[in-house]
Amino acid sequence: MKHLIAGLLIFMVSPATAQGFWEYGSWRVLVQEIDTGEDLRRTCTAITGGDGLPSVTVAFSNGDAGPPDFFPTVTVHEYAPRGYDTVLQGGQSAYIRFDDEQVMDSVVTTYVTEDVFANAEIAFDHPISQWVLQSMRTNGQMDVVVEGKVFIYTYLDGFTASYLKAAEQCGFDGTGVVD
Repeated sequence: MKHLIAGLLIFMVSPATAQGFWEYGSWRVLVQEIDTGEDLRRTCTAITGGDGLPSVTVAFSNGDAGPPDFFPTVTVHEYAPRGYDTVLQGGQSAYIRFDDEQVMDSVVTTYVTEDVFANAEIAFDHPISQWVLQSMRTNGQMDVVVEGKVFIYTYLDGFTASYLKAAEQCGFDGTGVVD
């Protein structure tokens, strides 16, 4: 199944409810502040897709380690309506492919939320996330291929600006990705 990336939704917030919202090409940046009772946490997310379709996200938190010591995870995320299963299934082989034909392998993981919503993710964690982020910066498109078929393709126009804005909003910079 092939999906075009369009719209916005991952953390169940709209631009009107986010503390910060910016758009750059095919990408958006959401900034949310959450009072944990002990401190004020800020989550800064660069996202493309969503609104019922798969999304690709890169998220920073001001409470976590960040670049250049630790690079955020690049996550492909699919969620299904309550009572339905995701198209992606746990354990399926997956990879991302860029314009320059470079690829990075991963595996689909699945889970069900406490509200009984099925979710599937393909994550590219640190330390390979730095390579993925650098490739996202230098290419125009990223295909997500699962079991040999393109699941989604993502345009990368605006990614660099979104990455830098999300990093800046959570106290980081582009070191290691944009330098």
